[in-house]
Amino acid sequence: MSLLLAGASAVSRSAAHAQVGHLPEQSPYDDVKLGQTVSFMAGWSAVKRDPAGVAPASSIAAVLRYDAAVGGPASLFVRYTLAPSSRNVLAPNQPRVTRVARNQSVATHALEGGIDIALTGKKTWRSLMPLLSGGVGVVSDFAATDSGAYRFGTKFAFSYGLGLRYFPKRGPQLRLDVTNSIWQFQYPDRYFVLTSDTTSVLTNTNDRAAWRGTWGLSAGVTIPIFR
Repeated sequence: MSLLLAGASAVSRSAAHAQVGHLPEQSPYDDVKLGQTVSFMAGWSAVKRDPAGVAPASSIAAVLRYDAAVGGPASLFVRYTLAPSSRNVLAPNQPRVTRVARNQSVATHALEGGIDIALTGKKTWRSLMPLLSGGVGVVSDFAATDSGAYRFGTKFAFSYGLGLRYFPKRGPQLRLDVTNSIWQFQYPDRYFVLTSDTTSVLTNTNDRAAWRGTWGLSAGVTIPIFR
C-alpha cells in the first residue's frame, strides 16, 4: 500500500509541475471528461483471518460500479461486490480437535457509496489517471444463524483505496482498484465457554467484537454513459 501511495503522490506532483514547458502536441497531459461511467470488474478478495476462524475464505470477486463526476477532480460512486466463498461452521461445545463441524458455501455481498478524487485533476498523464477513494456501506452474507450460534448478519463497513484509470485514444477505458474494506465480527457467548478439554473457541473477551479488513484487487472495463 505504501508503494502505491508513493507512486500516486509522484504522479500527482508531476501533474502539478510538468505541464509548463511543453507544446500542446507534445504534452503528456490530456484533458478528459469524467462524466458518468459504469465499470464491470473482476478480481480477488483477500480476507484477513478473524479471531474465531469463521470468516469467509479468500476468493474471487465480481464488482459492478457506477461513477458520476460532481465537479473538479471529484466523482461519487456506488459499488456492489459479490464474493462467492466458503467458511467454517464451528461446534463450540466440542473439544478443539473436533470443533470444526463442517465447511459451507457462502456469498458475501457488499454495497458501498463514496467518493473518488483524481490526483491529476481533470487530466490524464500519458493516458493514466490515479485516484484516491473512500466509502461507507453495508456487507452481508444473508445467511441464518448456524448450528454453533454464529451469524454474520448485515454489518456497517467502510473502505479506502487507490485506483488507476486508463483513457486510450481508441477503445474501451480500463480501471484497476486496490481497496481495503473493514467491518466488525461479533461472536456469541457460546464461543467463550470451556469444553471438556478446557479450551474454548475464544478466551479473550476483547475479541467479542473484532474489526478486520479485507483487501480487494479488481480490474475491468469502464464504459462512459449519458454523454
